[in-house]
Amino acid sequence: MAVNRGSGRDACGASPPLFSVVVPLHDEEGNVTEVVDRCLALFDRRGDPAELILVDDGSSDGTLDELRQAVLRDPRVRAIALRRRFGKGAALAAGIAESRGNLVGTIDGDLQEDPAEFDRLITRVSAGADLVVGWRSDRRDGFWKRSQSHLFNALVRAVTGQRIRDSNCGFKVMHRELATEVALTDGRFRFVPLVAASLGYRVEDVEVTHRPRSKGRSSFGSNRFPGALIDLIITLWFIRYRSRPGHLFIQLGAISGAVGVAICIALTCIRIGTGSIQHRYPLLALGVLLIVVGVQLGATGFLGEWLSQQRGEREPGYRVGWRSSDALASQSAVDEE
Repeated sequence: MAVNRGSGRDACGASPPLFSVVVPLHDEEGNVTEVVDRCLALFDRRGDPAELILVDDGSSDGTLDELRQAVLRDPRVRAIALRRRFGKGAALAAGIAESRGNLVGTIDGDLQEDPAEFDRLITRVSAGADLVVGWRSDRRDGFWKRSQSHLFNALVRAVTGQRIRDSNCGFKVMHRELATEVALTDGRFRFVPLVAASLGYRVEDVEVTHRPRSKGRSSFGSNRFPGALIDLIITLWFIRYRSRPGHLFIQLGAISGAVGVAICIALTCIRIGTGSIQHRYPLLALGVLLIVVGVQLGATGFLGEWLSQQRGEREPGYRVGWRSSDALASQSAVDEE
């Protein structure tokens, strides 16, 4: 792995991990053991220090119990549980915040992608890419899910010009710098390649094997597509006005105000020339309305600019209720007593 190995040690004296795998889980009780086994097999084969971070996103089945057992099996496994279901993006953000590796990989807990193929993504990152995304060329999902995904990816490519063929694939490897910079909550995890490219990072994709789900049940629903479209619009807006969020409102306000002023000036000239604006009172009302709207939009934009300058670190969009590291530390303290 062509990454900076560093020379530090963690609190336990072990080498800090070079590679962290984050797995978001929601009601995946039947898949936890296999996820852990496959990821640990990958770590053993590679030989580099690595860690597995399992994130329970408010599961209602026995997923958390499986996670508690998994962390006792191997010190490379860590787990956290969110207090309720915050969504996949929040689970990914929580896991990445807990991770320590120079490289961060993500994979869904349904095991439709094989953790063994992380090797191929890591190779591309080592060759110079900042983010490598899996491309599920032969998806093994139902017709409705495949159709929505193909339509969504085609729309993203058409609107953005990005060449990534499967931007919402959960199978990724990226440098830690990128993983911590891109916001993942509120549905924006789908657009990590888009946001990364807009920030100047090198983004590539690689074909990966996709398998049918063997255990558990997909949480994908028909309401995902409209929500994804809204997230796309919001993401494009943030990309365009990332550093100056109030500019859009200021620009719209200026346009609205300018049109309103132009209408009022024209009506004033007519009034001076003819002595009356005659039947043009609705146009006068429109001009005044556009000026008022322009002032309001401009004020909103300036307020947004001020807030963006004054804000501190943004609060995370999730709350952690349990950490395996905290639990193990507490148990160690009890044992020492």
